[in-house]
Amino acid sequence: MKQNSNNTLLMLITVFLFVAIAGSIYSFYVQRRQINNSVKTLDHLKTNYADMGRINIQLKDAQQKATIIDSILFSGRFTIPRNISQSKFYNFVDSWSGDHALYTFTNTEYLNKGTEKGFNYYIYKVSGSGSFDRVYGLIYAIEHSKDLMKIENAELTNNTIVDSRGVPHYIVKFNLQVKEYYSQSDQYAAVFYSENNLKSPEIYDAFYPLVRNEIRPNTEHLPDVQGATLVSLVPQGAFIVDNEGNTTLMEKGDPVYLGNLMDIDYENETVTFILNKGGLIEFETLKLGQSTNKEGIKK
Repeated sequence: MKQNSNNTLLMLITVFLFVAIAGSIYSFYVQRRQINNSVKTLDHLKTNYADMGRINIQLKDAQQKATIIDSILFSGRFTIPRNISQSKFYNFVDSWSGDHALYTFTNTEYLNKGTEKGFNYYIYKVSGSGSFDRVYGLIYAIEHSKDLMKIENAELTNNTIVDSRGVPHYIVKFNLQVKEYYSQSDQYAAVFYSENNLKSPEIYDAFYPLVRNEIRPNTEHLPDVQGATLVSLVPQGAFIVDNEGNTTLMEKGDPVYLGNLMDIDYENETVTFILNKGGLIEFETLKLGQSTNKEGIKK
């Protein structure tokens, strides 16, 4: 019994010594290092931040630097916003896609997202149809927007639609793949900024056909000089009778169906009209008392 008590006492003494040694090591080495680091940090804070006047000066300097950086980002051509919402892109496309008139529509579809050179981006498919000016305006707005967006792929095709009145409409079908960039931080975006000028310049309609099979109807009920007759020349102009028997007094420059009266030649007793027949330019000459004579055709 006495032997067991001695063994238990010895084990307790051993455990006590182990705990004491471990505690001493932790206190003298690990904890002392932590205390020394904390003391250094405290001394640094007391030295640099105890004076509120000095802190206010540092704050003012930091604000000035932030203003300068924000000004640089503001004046830049593009900015990369932080965690932009997808609805913003839908609203942007909707506002620049046109007037939603007949034969005009736009559809925006989210495809995917990814990362490129440290920046995140969303990929959208924007498709639809519209007039050349509207489609070009949408493409211009996407490429020149303050928020960085880039068109990766674009497919444009022309399409001609003739309405119930016989009036042709030259439409451009488009299919765009657009990347909209954003960042996880706000270091690439200005806090306050205004949108770039997104009004597209006027350019020639590259999809408008030079020669057209469709001739616009005479919806304005202008005089049709094809098959007409020149019946009289007077100081005020020329009297023209069309093939339906309607008589019209016309002066130089007056509009007719597909063109206008270009010249009145009193000496030779003729009048000449210039007509645009679907891209083919024709000169129609009427001689007093005679039927139409075509002087030439110009493409």
